[in-house]
Amino acid sequence: MDTSQLEYSIVGAICIEPKICDKISGILSPDDFSISACSEVFEAACDALGRGKHFDAVLAADAIRNRVDDAVRFIGDCMNVTPTLANTEDHARMLHQRASEARFKLAIQEALESEDAAAAVAGICQNFLRASAGDGLQSIGQAMKSAWDGIANDKELRIDTGFPKLDGLLKGINAGQLVLIGARPGVGKSAFALDLAEYAARSGHGVLIYSLEMLSDELAERLMARKSRVTMDKLIDKRLSDEDLADLAAASSSLSQLPITICDSPNVTVQKIRAQARTIKNHELIIVDFMTLLQSTQRYDSRNLEVGAISRQLKILATELRIPIVVLCQLNRTQDETEEPGLMSLRDSGELEQNANKIVFLWKIDTATGTIGVKVAKNRRGRTGIVQMGFDGSHMRFTELTEDYIRAVKKRGWRNEGA
Repeated sequence: MDTSQLEYSIVGAICIEPKICDKISGILSPDDFSISACSEVFEAACDALGRGKHFDAVLAADAIRNRVDDAVRFIGDCMNVTPTLANTEDHARMLHQRASEARFKLAIQEALESEDAAAAVAGICQNFLRASAGDGLQSIGQAMKSAWDGIANDKELRIDTGFPKLDGLLKGINAGQLVLIGARPGVGKSAFALDLAEYAARSGHGVLIYSLEMLSDELAERLMARKSRVTMDKLIDKRLSDEDLADLAAASSSLSQLPITICDSPNVTVQKIRAQARTIKNHELIIVDFMTLLQSTQRYDSRNLEVGAISRQLKILATELRIPIVVLCQLNRTQDETEEPGLMSLRDSGELEQNANKIVFLWKIDTATGTIGVKVAKNRRGRTGIVQMGFDGSHMRFTELTEDYIRAVKKRGWRNEGA
C-alpha cells in the first residue's frame, strides 16, 4: 500500500468511526501525514473528541472545505478505500514509521553538508534510536527524582535576560521551552534578541544565532555599537575618529571571546538547525531571527499551516535538545507599532500561541523618548505583565526604566496600561 492510500484509509476510518482516534492518536502526529487535508482531518477529529464533541464525515469535510476543491468527494474517496477498521492501528504504525524514516533520511542528507558531518550524523542516529525505542513514559517516582535533582542541586537550566523586572516575570528561560518574541518591524526585536544573546553568553551559556535577515557582519556591527560609544550611523558611514577606532577595537576584542555562533545562511530549515545544533558543542540557547524566513521541507496549502508545522517542529526540537529556543516573529499588518499587542496579534498562525511556552511582545509606547513596552503575554512558568524599557537605537541597547522616570513621563501626559 502506498503512502497516500495509507493516509486515505486512516482518514476514512476516522470518518466511519471517530473513536478510532483514541487508539491511533498515541501512534500518529499531524506531521506524519504528507497530504495536508488528511492531516487537518486527523487534527480536527482528535481536537473534537478531546473536547468531548461529536465528529463525523460531514464535520471532516467542513474542516477541509478551504483546502480541497471538493471536500465532500475527498472524504467519500477516503471512506471508499476503507473496507474495514480492523487494520487501522497497523496502518497508523506503518505511516508513522514511513514518516519517521523520511525525516531521518532528510536530516542525514542535511547533516552530511555540515562542517562536522560525522558528529552530526552520529547525533541524529542516536536521537532516532532513542525516539524509536522509547515511548516517553516514566513513573511519577522518576519524574519526582528528576525535579528534585534540579531543585536540590541547582541543575536546572535557567537563562535570564539581564533585565531584573522582566526576569521577575519570566522566571527564566528554561530547557525545552519555545519562546516567541513578537513585534512590528522597526520596534527593536532583533536588538532585543542580541541583548538576550550577549547577556546569556556573558553568563556562561553558549548561544547559537540563526540570522535569516541580516548577515553575520551586520550583527557584529550591532554588537560593537552596543558595547562601545560609537553610534550605528558612524559605523555605517565609516565616519570614525582614532578614538572611535580604539573604542571599537576594545569592544571587538571583548565580544570575540563570547561563546556565540552565528549562522546567516538564507536556506534554513528546522532539520538543518537540528543537524547543526548537534555538531556545535556547549550551546544552551538557540535564537532564530525570524520565523517567517524559516523554510519548510514539505508543501502546505497555506502559510498558516506551514508556520504551525514549523512551530511544532521547533517545540519538539527544544524538547529533544533540552535547551530553550527563542524565535522572533512578526505581528499582523493591522497591528500598529504604537498599539499594545495581544495574543491575537501573532501573524500567520494561531497555532504559534499554542506551541509556545512563553510569548513576549514589544511595542512603541512613546516614539519621542524611545520608550518601549515589553509585555509577557503568555507564561506557563511565571507571571504575565508589562515592563517599560528605553531603547537607544543609535547603540541598539535596551534599558529598564526606573520608577522615577516612569512617573516623570506620565506627568507629561503619556498613557500606559501597565507598569
